[in-house]
Amino acid sequence: MKTIYDIFKSQKLGIIIGFAVTGLLIIGSFIMNFNPRKYAGLSGEDISFFFIHKDPLHIWFYLLFLACILYGINTSLCTLDSIIKKAKGGVKKIPLYGASVVHFGFVITLIAHLIGGLYSSTEPPVSVAGEWTDLGGVEMKVTNLETSSYPNGMPKIITASVTVRKDGIEFSDTLGYNNPVLLQHGIFEILMQDYGWITSSMVFKIDNRTCNLKINETFNANGTQVRVADLYTPPQYRYPVVKLISTTENNETQQTFLPIGENNAKVIQGTKIVFADVASEPGVLVGVKNNPSIPLTFVTIFFFSIGMILVLIRIIGRTISN
Repeated sequence: MKTIYDIFKSQKLGIIIGFAVTGLLIIGSFIMNFNPRKYAGLSGEDISFFFIHKDPLHIWFYLLFLACILYGINTSLCTLDSIIKKAKGGVKKIPLYGASVVHFGFVITLIAHLIGGLYSSTEPPVSVAGEWTDLGGVEMKVTNLETSSYPNGMPKIITASVTVRKDGIEFSDTLGYNNPVLLQHGIFEILMQDYGWITSSMVFKIDNRTCNLKINETFNANGTQVRVADLYTPPQYRYPVVKLISTTENNETQQTFLPIGENNAKVIQGTKIVFADVASEPGVLVGVKNNPSIPLTFVTIFFFSIGMILVLIRIIGRTISN
């Protein structure tokens, strides 16, 4: 048992594994570069892809996964052995334990990457505008959108003011590129992917009245309910066209495609209907990411910071004493 322990805590083993990890990462980069179709579903730090889509081509990753586990074990045992030796040797100066604290933070980093790689998930993009939109346990709506551009027209700063509602509690926040909305200590992230003006409703003139209607809403035309079934916009059509569905006197479903504009008015059940305008409002396209490893990341930062401070104190102390 002691022989196995000595092998796993060997610094030489750690060096060999370190080079192996570097080499496998290089090999994996080349394989992924020349076989992009094999990795089409891979995104972010998700490593569950390799276990769901098993393939001999992924052998580099399976070896890398094993090497990282051995690396973590080796680093843990080396750190533990170092602390035990210092404690037995009567070392009481805390700065002398700085390197061990940094190594401990590195072990937590490996664990955090493992948890994040196996259990993190990213949901498909969702459009959010002026009404509450469910993002999976959290609702959000956009209240304002501020944009600025460079002289060449490229976007410079995009800031969306949003209201978030979770468990009946509402709060305001801002969303932008590299400025996600964070919940549950960073586990739940709402990331901006795009922005712009989103269709909120369609403006109709029905005889002598004007009304704003959304998809699947209905209006009355001489006692017949007409439903707004869909909206087609460029490039599907040269200009916006709305599809209306009504029921004839013979109980037959009738589809009417109504282009925008006064000159394109049509009569349904004796009622003149004009598709007058498309009302829009500021909105954003967001992606939702769940990453349960984020709290461990903060723990890692804490240990790295404490360890580096102790190492610096030790260096400064040596410098002064000399």
